[in-house]
Amino acid sequence: MDALSEVLRLAGLAGTVLADATAGGAWCVSVPQASSRAFAHVLLEGECALQAGESAPVPLRTGDVAFLPRGESHLLGSDLAASATPFAALLRPPVAGELAPVTLGGSGRRARWVTLAFTADRTLADPLFRALPAVMRSGLRGTAPLAWLADSLGLSLSGTDAPRPGGTAALSRVAELVLIEALRRHVEGLAPGGTGWLAGLSDRHVGAALALVHGRPGEHWTVERLARQVGLSRSALADRFSQVVGEPIFAFLTRVRLQLAAHELATTGATVEAVAEGAGYEAVNSFSRAFKRAFGKPPSVWRRRGRRR
Repeated sequence: MDALSEVLRLAGLAGTVLADATAGGAWCVSVPQASSRAFAHVLLEGECALQAGESAPVPLRTGDVAFLPRGESHLLGSDLAASATPFAALLRPPVAGELAPVTLGGSGRRARWVTLAFTADRTLADPLFRALPAVMRSGLRGTAPLAWLADSLGLSLSGTDAPRPGGTAALSRVAELVLIEALRRHVEGLAPGGTGWLAGLSDRHVGAALALVHGRPGEHWTVERLARQVGLSRSALADRFSQVVGEPIFAFLTRVRLQLAAHELATTGATVEAVAEGAGYEAVNSFSRAFKRAFGKPPSVWRRRGRRR
């Protein structure tokens, strides 16, 4: 598998459809900060704009997806200076398992959009979410995932008025496919010559190394072993990785292993000694010092925090 797929798999990405809304005239919706989930807005018809914080508004047209990986508060609307409707006012409980559409605004040009929410283990999703802009815009017009989303929302109850079996689960899977397609297009649209984790995905050898590290993070990788796997010499992979990703390969390996260790401490009953060994540390004290540098807390405190959450 590729590195993007491996990160999404390990992080347990899960999507849901929150709202199917249509608005007309001058309208604006305010979405509050969310620390535990990321948002995406998919514009099915019309035009509007999105503004996160004090940044410049991002124009959206039919088929565009705007993804906010860090869940910043933001405005969405045709007129961002108009009186804002709280996003919570648009939420409706599903009827017989189907999402109820909502309308707002007045007459005039109309826009229809769908709001998606995503959860993931933030520690394991960090390589991806940290590399993305605050607002990632991708054009999906004419793509299969966008058509599936529109078709799923357009379905009505059958003649028996019974909910369609698996309808909610299907919508969740479609939401995830929409985001994956948006991420893929964002990566493919990056200008050549860039640096960072996302740039590494498009490099043949660096991308293969990233996929191996994320796919089998508990394995005791060395630069030599990775180089053999991707078909380069040790020095060639080390130089190429540092040039493209922007950090030495061993530093990257260490960070990924510590992220996996943080996940295991918070979600499993494995001992600190076992977690340290799995992260490639022979001495628990060395692991504890490295862990505290990376996460600001020693492993024992991190574990207690994870259990409380």
